[in-house]
Amino acid sequence: MKILSLEAFPVDLKLQVALNVAYGSYPELNYVLIKIQTDNGLLGIGEASPDPVVTGETQMSVLESLGEAANFLPGLSAFDIGSIIELCMERIPTFPSAIAAIDMALYDLVGKALQAPAYQLLGGRNRSGMRLYPVIPMDEPAIMAGMSKKFVEMGARALKVKLGSDPEVDIERLYRITEMVGRNVRLRPDINQGWRDAGVAIQTIRRMQELNIEYIEQPVAANDLDGLAQVTAAVDIPIMADESCHDPSDLFKIASMQAADMINIKLMKCGGIYQAQKMLAIAEAARLPCILGSMGESTIGSAAGLHFVTANAGIRACELLGPLFILNDPAEGFLIDPTTFEASASFKPGLGVQLK
Repeated sequence: MKILSLEAFPVDLKLQVALNVAYGSYPELNYVLIKIQTDNGLLGIGEASPDPVVTGETQMSVLESLGEAANFLPGLSAFDIGSIIELCMERIPTFPSAIAAIDMALYDLVGKALQAPAYQLLGGRNRSGMRLYPVIPMDEPAIMAGMSKKFVEMGARALKVKLGSDPEVDIERLYRITEMVGRNVRLRPDINQGWRDAGVAIQTIRRMQELNIEYIEQPVAANDLDGLAQVTAAVDIPIMADESCHDPSDLFKIASMQAADMINIKLMKCGGIYQAQKMLAIAEAARLPCILGSMGESTIGSAAGLHFVTANAGIRACELLGPLFILNDPAEGFLIDPTTFEASASFKPGLGVQLK
């Protein structure tokens, strides 16, 4: 099964509610859709979700990198996923979301060729489904509390809460949310580097001890591993690395420094499923629990992540809820119960989703 061509198309995903985080507001997500055609008539689809702050990419730069990949991929066997991803890491190394798009398109193709869902290529079905959790964008405390209540009424039992604008306001946000939803709902604050300084982070986190905080994500700057390690050592609430941990080498360094208690693996940061498997192996050896994060991917990228989670029981939590909040999703087939947020990987070949 030889690759004939790779085509890339810009896709601007419109959201029901703008995603506000510490470093910006995103009412629309400027992503890229790819199609890989093979000589046996199969079509594999993938998605790149660039973020200038997190991955250092833009929609335009991803399109350019995929244009380069379109020159060196034809003629290669789509079955050789590992060697193709290694080649991509050599030829377009600074474009992880572009590589992730190629990666998931390859798993889609191989699954279709073998008439097997993608999770069967990764070790088989290790869980029947995964309960996802919604993200509360950063806003005024009352607005965030009201949105949190609506999600809990819909069936959510855990909430990822975007913080990082100001420690005092962040504390108020968490207490207002807790007043609205009760103390049984688990809160997972994501600071997105917003507190920057380790001292500020430590003082703020210690004021959260009374709340039902499960873990806190990326409280300091991505490149401040010493500061991250200080926070991790000083507080009782588990600290998760996200923007500080892109690829296997980052994870190894964080584990060696004991800089975090947990890791957020994202396909778009590391370059797709093939690389994510490596990261999970390192994390499990270091006894660092992992979640699978999201960059707000559509049905395509979310389905790829769900196949990875289905095959790997070591992933503790998963936030692939993008398809529920995208108004113009280019694909369909992401299986999720909107009343429980329980998602299940498709039994269909490949990623199990199709373009509309």
